[in-house]
Amino acid sequence: MAARYVRMPFDDRSFLITVGSKQEARMNFDVDLDLTSHALFYRTFQYSPNAIALVSAGGRCLAANPALYRLLDETEPNLKERSIAQLCHPDDGVVWAEFWQELTHNVQDDSPSEISLRFLQREGDAVPVRVTVTRCSYEQNEALTCYIAYIAACDPVRWQPYEQRYRSLFDDHPDPLFVLDLDGYYMDVNPAFEKLAGYTREEIAQMRLHYRTMIDTSEHSKVRDCLTLVAQGAPQRFDIVGIDRRGQHLNLDVTVIPFVENGRITALQGISKNVTEQKKLWEHLCESQRQYELISSHSQDIITLCSPSGSVQYISPAVYTQLGYDPQELIGVLGQTLVHPDDCRRALDSVATACSDESRHMLRKRHKQGHYIWYESSIKFIRDQHGEVCNIVAVARDISERMQAQEKLFHSEEKYRSLVEELPVAVFIQQAGRWVYANDTAVKLLEASAPEELLGRSVYDFLHPDFHAIVLNRIRMLEGGQSLAPMKQKLMTVGGRPIDVEVFSFPTWFEGRFATRVMVRDITDAEKARELLERSEKLSLVGQLAAGIAHEIRNPLTAIKGFIQLLKSNASDKPYYFDIIASEINRIEEIIGEMLVLSKPKEAQIRPQDIRPLIGHVATLIDAQAIMNNIEVVTEYEEDLPLLECDENQLKQVFINLLKNAVEAMPNGGKLTLQVAAEAGGRQIAVRVIDQGCGIPAEKLASIGQPFYTTKEQGTGLGMMVSMKIIENHDGTMSIASEEGQGTKIEIRLPVKARPKESPAYEEHPPRAGH
Repeated sequence: MAARYVRMPFDDRSFLITVGSKQEARMNFDVDLDLTSHALFYRTFQYSPNAIALVSAGGRCLAANPALYRLLDETEPNLKERSIAQLCHPDDGVVWAEFWQELTHNVQDDSPSEISLRFLQREGDAVPVRVTVTRCSYEQNEALTCYIAYIAACDPVRWQPYEQRYRSLFDDHPDPLFVLDLDGYYMDVNPAFEKLAGYTREEIAQMRLHYRTMIDTSEHSKVRDCLTLVAQGAPQRFDIVGIDRRGQHLNLDVTVIPFVENGRITALQGISKNVTEQKKLWEHLCESQRQYELISSHSQDIITLCSPSGSVQYISPAVYTQLGYDPQELIGVLGQTLVHPDDCRRALDSVATACSDESRHMLRKRHKQGHYIWYESSIKFIRDQHGEVCNIVAVARDISERMQAQEKLFHSEEKYRSLVEELPVAVFIQQAGRWVYANDTAVKLLEASAPEELLGRSVYDFLHPDFHAIVLNRIRMLEGGQSLAPMKQKLMTVGGRPIDVEVFSFPTWFEGRFATRVMVRDITDAEKARELLERSEKLSLVGQLAAGIAHEIRNPLTAIKGFIQLLKSNASDKPYYFDIIASEINRIEEIIGEMLVLSKPKEAQIRPQDIRPLIGHVATLIDAQAIMNNIEVVTEYEEDLPLLECDENQLKQVFINLLKNAVEAMPNGGKLTLQVAAEAGGRQIAVRVIDQGCGIPAEKLASIGQPFYTTKEQGTGLGMMVSMKIIENHDGTMSIASEEGQGTKIEIRLPVKARPKESPAYEEHPPRAGH
């Protein structure tokens, strides 16, 4: 009879079972086989370490030796009258029946037959065995003898295709993989599983570990049920609490699928992922969500979470107490449907043009009964890792009481209208980009004959074109609830004449609608006075530098005259005299050119500049005074400085004033240091003017820069004021530190608005020492 295999063949210790004759009706557990007359067979049957049983032709167990009881963990009464089929695993019963039927019908075949199957122990555990059957006779009775081998390890020949095709994938897989036999014992694991469990593959094989040894006892029944379903062909995925070799508990995500061979499920294979950290993170997120929901549910503000399209995904319970809606009835509704149409359009436009993901709006929301309530709403876009909007969060606060108070104040304006009308400051109110109110001063400022000439017209009709975009952005910022700093602008009168003004803007309400209150101060005369002061300061600087410049020009002229006289006497022998004459003439032209640049007033021309040559030119102008006062001028320039967006002429005026002050502060000589460096990560350029002069008393430092305040006997007090104003117009800062008797350090910081292209290194202005 050909051998059949229910499970993989195993090699280990063997057992013997004797199968009896066909005379089943006459044989039972008490049958006397006259074993005592055959002492050798009796001792073999009774004391053999191998299991032996006598089975009828119908498959019923007639007798069994103690080794079989030990194998099945059973007692004789429990085995009595039971068939071999009843001892088999349920999944192997059909195979055993087919095998036994073929065995008993082929009585002429005396060759051994084999079958592999599983016997069940008393507690239900399966024992894998291999049964070898032979025919024999005993005292004229025909008998069958079966040899059973206990299955302990996988037959390498049978699993060789598996090893060849899948071993590399199995071993190199980053996730823990395992293979179980149908009884739940580990057959194989990969290195990742070894690392997870703390057992090596060899240890698992030697110890014959069961899956129950690696999971918490509370999970036994759950895992058993899942593996039973897998053995029936249904893949399973489940979460369990595992235990590694150190006794540590791990949260595992396990997936198990059947291993099918020759159409039969012969093993279970699975993947076990350690999700302990993910579970902790999930628990933390759940706790955070619980706290968020707790805060949200008790907040007096209406908190809304919307999808990118604006549909409500969550809204806090405050919506019921304030607007009368049950939170559940708003899920899936577009949030903007609750907003007043006028406010909705304005808010959407403001959000679309906002520079950031956060914005604030004042708008009205519809109560369930139909009336509207004023809210201040903060909106924030939440983005995913790809920068795409994944959620929108809005927090709305009821400001109806505040709006009612403003409305009451507005309605009481009649008491104060006469005061506003007579104010010397122009007051406008604009709504939707048009003037809706203007006081008498505003009418006069724009040279109109009556308020009606202004009301209803666009704000931009009276705004210089250079400021259109700026003002539009400021209006949107005000509508978003932001406060604005005063700003200097140019307005156009009705007749088209430009005027310089300073504008103060505030959000307000006019006749029940959002508006902007604009207060305008005419600064045309002040600007003219400032320009006049700057011009006067330039003239003062030129006058004070005249003596030094005259001395500087006189020196090269003297040299030129002297060398001309020498040339007259012997021109051919002294050719280098011509180089000296040309150098001195160039020197004169350079000084005169610097004076012309300073003396000619020009409009500000902002362009990228390298500040090092600019300071070098100024230092050239001050050389004469430095030499006369025995002052050494030292420059320290950092390499690879970024360019400045600046007006060269104005900055020259600043540095001439600072260097001149430094020279005058050192009548007895000293050292004047000019330092230029990039700071704040390359976003600023710092220029420091450091002298060793007499210094400024601490009580006078705070007054430096005030008009007509000076520490010098013949100073005008305008130089520092003009210099500070120029630096301020360049969005820079100027700070002064001084110690009386030690010297003064002035630091100017200017923002960088452009990076330099590749350019040759600038050579520092060489130190110059006085004579």
